[in-house]
Amino acid sequence: MANPATILLALMKLDIGGAETHAVVLARHLKEMGYRVVMASYGGCFEKEIASYGVKHYRVPLHQPKISLLGKSLFALRRIVQDEKVDLIHAHARIPAFVTAIMGRPKNVRFITTAHFNFDYRYGLKYLSQWGEKTIAVSEDIKTHLIRHFRVPAEKITVIPNGIDTASFRPDLPVERNGEVTTVTYVSRLDGELASVALNLLSAFALVFDLAPELRLVIVGDGNRRAEVEKAARDFNAAKGGEFVSMLGARTDVNMLMAKSDLVVGVSRVALEAMACARPVLLAGPQGFGGLLDTEKMNFFQKDNFTARLSNEKATAENLAAGLKAFLQKPAGWRVATGKVFRQLVAEEYSSLGMARKTARVYEELLRSRPD
Repeated sequence: MANPATILLALMKLDIGGAETHAVVLARHLKEMGYRVVMASYGGCFEKEIASYGVKHYRVPLHQPKISLLGKSLFALRRIVQDEKVDLIHAHARIPAFVTAIMGRPKNVRFITTAHFNFDYRYGLKYLSQWGEKTIAVSEDIKTHLIRHFRVPAEKITVIPNGIDTASFRPDLPVERNGEVTTVTYVSRLDGELASVALNLLSAFALVFDLAPELRLVIVGDGNRRAEVEKAARDFNAAKGGEFVSMLGARTDVNMLMAKSDLVVGVSRVALEAMACARPVLLAGPQGFGGLLDTEKMNFFQKDNFTARLSNEKATAENLAAGLKAFLQKPAGWRVATGKVFRQLVAEEYSSLGMARKTARVYEELLRSRPD
């Protein structure tokens, strides 16, 4: 690329989360494709990783909608755009998009967003949501949501599914596995309803543990309810007299943790990463419960980006316990065969490089049409 465009990826944080890991892998591929890439966020565990790609990161308080922080973020983004000679801003959450929309960016600086989930449109939030000149939706049902509830014109929306780095997330990673235990791993931020799912999973774990004492539960992630989840984990371990539940906090080696797991619990990007590792998946998140994923259900859950939004069930302790029991009843042959199909699906339809190339085409379309 003779004169590479400079892309600013703006997001809330650089911690564990679907939007965050999406932006991190996108940044790496964009650099490989010849773009200049800078990032702005409140920071987090992925800062070292993006630095290793040669991506500069600016710490900007885009994580909370406080007036004082919005003002600081506005002036910070203006400065970044000026100093880095930014050509296009790509926002990955509501707050970064709002700040980008009101910052008074130069006319030749283009602006797009990615909708990673169905944003809440109630309580006036629809009027505070900004979608840029183009919007990328990671699934068809999110596109429908944007059209129906935010009146985003269909022609301005491009559907580009999540991209998974299948070189990093693969089943043959060099990890040591303890064949005497069955490891269940839950990966998520521990905020709001996401933490509620973790608490329900702990309750489900308690319901099935006496039936399968070889079970071990690993919870990966951080957030404002982490202490609450940690207390529940400690209480469980104390009651059973051992270290059966482990809290690992935010980690950047999620691929290795998944490769060491027998079952991964989660939705969306977490589910796809586990599938890339050829691991069975129990679909459970704040928007729905899909149960133990099998090859017959894949096409249905592809429609909602493996979030289980289209199911009519919730991730209750009882449903999660039923899912754990269903997994325990499956023979080893099912786990291996299903994992192979999962891996093939991700490799063929959810390539991270393919995602980045499609995203770059959206960039180039806008950059070609910008005013002189």
